[in-house]
Amino acid sequence: MNKILIGLVVTLLIFFLYFYQSPIISTSEAINNAEKYLLNPPEEWENSIIFNGLEGTPPENISVYLTPKPGYWNEITNKMNWEVTIKYNGQESTIVIDAYTGEFINLYGPLG
Repeated sequence: MNKILIGLVVTLLIFFLYFYQSPIISTSEAINNAEKYLLNPPEEWENSIIFNGLEGTPPENISVYLTPKPGYWNEITNKMNWEVTIKYNGQESTIVIDAYTGEFINLYGPLG
């Protein structure tokens, strides 16, 4: 009886973790955060990035994708990242941010 009860509780917990979703930040917030991270990059990338902001960047040069976070636990709980790709000055950089908090995760592509 105890094993059945423990199994039921664990199953319900897994279902709850999978279906419960924290609110995801909007695409405009994701773009604003990406611009902020390109304008104020981490110290190790500071001399590699030449970015003057999104003024004058046409909307078709900005693409935003919601992608699953890598990892087994993140798959189980269905966690997501925003990937914001910005084409500027003949270059294309992708900024990966957490879809729930807006925190910087990674930046890849030509930096400048």
